[in-house]
Amino acid sequence: MYYDLHTHTVWSDGDLEPASLVADASAAGVRVLALTDHDTMAGIDEAARAAHVHGIQFIPGVELSVTWAGGVTVHVVGLGVDGANAQLRQALENLREARLKRGRAMVEALSAAGLGGAQSVLERPGIVSRVHVADWLVACGHAPDRARAFKRFLVRGAPGHVAVQWPDIGVAVDWIRGAGGCPVLAHPSRYRLSGGRLEQLVRAFVEAGGLALEVVTAGLDAGEIGRLARLARRHALHASVGSDFHKALPWRLRPGGLPELPGDCRPVWERWPAIRLQGAD
Repeated sequence: MYYDLHTHTVWSDGDLEPASLVADASAAGVRVLALTDHDTMAGIDEAARAAHVHGIQFIPGVELSVTWAGGVTVHVVGLGVDGANAQLRQALENLREARLKRGRAMVEALSAAGLGGAQSVLERPGIVSRVHVADWLVACGHAPDRARAFKRFLVRGAPGHVAVQWPDIGVAVDWIRGAGGCPVLAHPSRYRLSGGRLEQLVRAFVEAGGLALEVVTAGLDAGEIGRLARLARRHALHASVGSDFHKALPWRLRPGGLPELPGDCRPVWERWPAIRLQGAD
């Protein structure tokens, strides 16, 4: 597996420091790696230095949280983006502030429900996400695991739930393309949409200027990969591949531990030289 174009570190909701992520990817045989933390590019410089040491090609990226159809949260990965782009930098700062504001509201809501002490979550150096609040709930014994922490305290209707409105999908695509990047609709199977609704989402993504679909990611069988490959072809989208690595779990493989793209896909790296493995077929 030469490519892994979707990974995370401690700067968003992953377990590894950027240098450790790169070392793991290199050991797994990855030759082109993208770091795509949620709504931040804070780990990019460290990862790029580590990639140079390990002799692998590094792609700066980001995964943006966006809103579609008035309330559905989806994720768009930007590959090969210029982190120095002023518009993107301002957008990421605004997203960081929005996450911090939501985090404060979640901490207050949990405290009002008798679960005080979560303020430490707000002091982490990276972005603040619901995952960090869930992990705090588990560490304090309020839930046995992350999944049940979400279900009991953080989903809609639960005591710690705080709604947030992310940018429109078209706005996020504009940020990525304006920074020279390739917008990729991330892990489309995870949105739990019907076939018809998924078609609508992909159509909206294409109309907004989206360029690729993540066809191969962790947890998909051959049938689902084939379905996504056909979806990409129908909408003339390139195909991407990424482990969406956060931590080593049975359903979240180490970087690079993925099947290859189907042969009838147009790989995303064929069109964008910045994410092409030089010398590869």
